[in-house]
Amino acid sequence: MNSIMRSLAIGILCFSATVSALERASPESLDLSTSQLKVIRSELARRSDVKEMPGAVFLVARDGKIGAIEAIGLQDPAKNLPMREDSIFRIASMTKPIVSVAAMMLVEQGRLALRDPVAKYLPEFKSMQVAIEERDSDGKSSVRYEQARTTMTVHDLFRHTSGLTYGSFDNSFVDKLVVEGGILGSDQTLAEQITKLAKLPLKHQPGSTFDYSLSVDVLGRIVEVVSGEELDQFIKKNITDPLKMADTGFWVSQDRHSRIAYPQTDPKTGKPYFIRPVEARPKRLNAGGGMVSTAVDYVRFCQMLLNGGELEGIRILSPKSVELMTSDHLPPQVKFTPRYYASRNVLTPMPDHGMGFGLGFAVRTHPGRSALHGSVGEYWWSGSTGTNFVIDPSNKIILILLTQQPDRLAEYMALMRNMGYPLLLR
Repeated sequence: MNSIMRSLAIGILCFSATVSALERASPESLDLSTSQLKVIRSELARRSDVKEMPGAVFLVARDGKIGAIEAIGLQDPAKNLPMREDSIFRIASMTKPIVSVAAMMLVEQGRLALRDPVAKYLPEFKSMQVAIEERDSDGKSSVRYEQARTTMTVHDLFRHTSGLTYGSFDNSFVDKLVVEGGILGSDQTLAEQITKLAKLPLKHQPGSTFDYSLSVDVLGRIVEVVSGEELDQFIKKNITDPLKMADTGFWVSQDRHSRIAYPQTDPKTGKPYFIRPVEARPKRLNAGGGMVSTAVDYVRFCQMLLNGGELEGIRILSPKSVELMTSDHLPPQVKFTPRYYASRNVLTPMPDHGMGFGLGFAVRTHPGRSALHGSVGEYWWSGSTGTNFVIDPSNKIILILLTQQPDRLAEYMALMRNMGYPLLLR
C-alpha cells in the first residue's frame, strides 16, 4: 500500500490519544473544504512517494479548534518508520518566535525595554565598530572600520536591524569572520558564543539594515542575564509548561527518541542532509534555531498568540503586547539584504512583497504584492529544516507544515499557503 492509500485510510481527522491537542472539530463545522483536504493529503503523499521529501505533518486550526491534521510519508526513511501526528521535528528558526515571546514577557514585567541599549545587559557590545567593504576602480576590495554611529538596541535584536549577520548565508568580510571565528560552533555555551560574537565588527550600522542574523541568539542571552535562568529553563517554566507543550524544548528526552523525524538522503551527495543532534541537552542553547516541537504543540503556541496572548485560561502575554509584536517595525528608510532568502529560495519580507517584520515574525502589510496566499495582518515564519507556519487573525486560521527537508523552503512555504487557504469556505 503506497503512502497515498495509507493516508486515505487514516482519514481526515486522526489524532493520537497521547498528545495534548486543542479541541477538535470536523472540517465542515469550521467551514473547511473536505475536498481540498483530500487534495492536500494526496499531493503531500505524492511528494513523499517520489522521495522529494521524507514525509510531513500538515495541520489546520480555525476558530480555536483543530480541523484537520495529516501525517504523511516517513518519519525516518532509514528505518522506514511512518510519520506520526506527534512526530518531533527540529523546527529551526521557528524557535525565534518562542524566544521573542520570552523576551517580551520580561518587557511586560518592566525588567527589559525595547529602547534599552544591548550593552546595558551585555557590556561587551559597548563601542562597536562597523566593517565597511569597498572596491576601487580596478575591482580590488578593501575593508575599513568606523565607529557605530547609533546604539544597538533590544528593539534592533527583535527586528533584525542590529547590524549583526548570520555568517553562513553570505560571503561578506564579516560573515567570513563569523564562520572562521567559530561563532556557530556547538561546543560552547550561549554566553560564550555571544561574548565571542561581540568581539567582531558589525556588518551594518545598527538600525540601518534588515539582515537576518544572530540577533535573536543575542536576545536569548539577554533573557538569561535578566531572568537569572538558563534559556531552556525560562522557556519551560514560563511558556511551554503553562501551554502544555510537552514535546517542545531544546532536546528530546530518551523516552521520546522514537518520535524524532529525520531527513532523507541528499541526491547530490548520496548522504543524509545534515541534522543537528537533539537526543541530549546541547551545550549551546541555540536561541535562534535550536528547538524541537510537534505540530500539535506548536499550534498551541500559535493559538495563544491568535487569542491575544492567552490559551485555556493561561495568559502568557497581554493583547497589547501581541499587537505590538505582530505590527511592522521596519522604518521606511531601512535597507534590506535578501541574500539569505535568495540562496535558500525563500521570499524576503520586503515592502515590494507587501511584507514587513515585527518583533519575531514577518508580517503582511499590503494586499496584492506577494505571490503567496494570505491576508493583511497575518504573521509567519519558517525554519531552515523545512518547517513553516502562518497565523491569520482575519480568518482565525493557523496553518502549519512540518517536514525535515531543507532544500525547498520557499516551495513548501508556498505549498502550505496555496493549498491551505483554499480550504476556507468563508
